[in-house]
Amino acid sequence: MRALALTDHDTLNGIPEALTAGAQSGLQIIPGIELSCGWADREPSLHMLGLFIDHRATGLNELLDQQRRGRKTRALQILDKLEGLGVPVQPLRESFLREQAQALGRPHIARYLVDIKAIQDFQEGFRRYLGRGCPAYVPKPHVLPEDGIRLVHQAGGIACIAHPGLVPDWDAIWPRIAGLPWDGIEAVYAEHTPSQVERFTALARSQNWLITGGSDYHGEAGKHVARLGEQGLTDEQFQQLAEAARQRLSRRGELT
Repeated sequence: MRALALTDHDTLNGIPEALTAGAQSGLQIIPGIELSCGWADREPSLHMLGLFIDHRATGLNELLDQQRRGRKTRALQILDKLEGLGVPVQPLRESFLREQAQALGRPHIARYLVDIKAIQDFQEGFRRYLGRGCPAYVPKPHVLPEDGIRLVHQAGGIACIAHPGLVPDWDAIWPRIAGLPWDGIEAVYAEHTPSQVERFTALARSQNWLITGGSDYHGEAGKHVARLGEQGLTDEQFQQLAEAARQRLSRRGELT
């Protein structure tokens, strides 16, 4: 089975084009999303995956519209901080305000800083300016995990914990999310060590959860540049996901 999930961060905009390209190439495209979740009393620190979703679902799109407005405010605040640090960002600000439809997240800002030679490479942008605790960092608006799960389920999808091995305080997070109606967990992941894969696979079994996996490819200028298509699932694991999605879709009317 040749299948690829498109799970962009906090947006569904790429799914129609991906579905068309997949149909033309014979590649099954799984519509998905990666939502940034968290709580009011701490920084957003948990990502969740929604797989096999209906990208036209009203509730999920309303949430994403709200997030887009929040991201615009956040982007302008980041540019304000960079400007205060003496970084020449006015051209980027003017372009962003002129083209209201475009997204402007930290990756876009990091690439701009590379283009103007304010930094040497993409990752330096996060280490020096944009990462948590850095001088131009602005916290991201949070989505409660239970709200994200509910909206993914209403969209007919399955809700999974993304790359738990990247959560630095997993042992503190786990009690807050253990009782939520998750469907699965991303045990197989590009940055997970073999022991982490084993740990989260065992957790999935203990919770009767599905296992997901992926490369977390972020584009040619992002992380895992050479890993597209790696860290996939076996045919059996994929079929288990697909069957769970079919069952979720059949119950969708009960959730809306």
